[in-house]
Amino acid sequence: MDVIYYYCFLFYKKILKDDEPHATTVWALGFLHGFFLSTIINLFFISFFHFKLEKWQLIGSGILFILLNVLYFKNSNKSKKIVKKRPVFFGSHQLSIILSSIYFFILISSLFWGPILTKYILK
Repeated sequence: MDVIYYYCFLFYKKILKDDEPHATTVWALGFLHGFFLSTIINLFFISFFHFKLEKWQLIGSGILFILLNVLYFKNSNKSKKIVKKRPVFFGSHQLSIILSSIYFFILISSLFWGPILTKYILK
């Protein structure tokens, strides 16, 4: 997770030239993890209990993950330690970029395939 945080931080700092890359990174990771987890939970409930979560329950999981990320990264100063440490996967900067991109692609794509799969299972 440290590598994912670090490369998300670099994306906001160097590419988007964000003034507060730590805060933006925490928010982005919180939203993406929350939506991905809510998609997985929703698919689980639909598959096994034939019960679909309401939109506020799904939004609540996103808010919960944002709060957890704020507590974990910002309040514990873990974010600054991660940036100072500059972690990479297997000692390779390029591999870290590729794996981080795949990770974010999977999280972002869940916003699209989740509702489609949910609708398919409900039929």
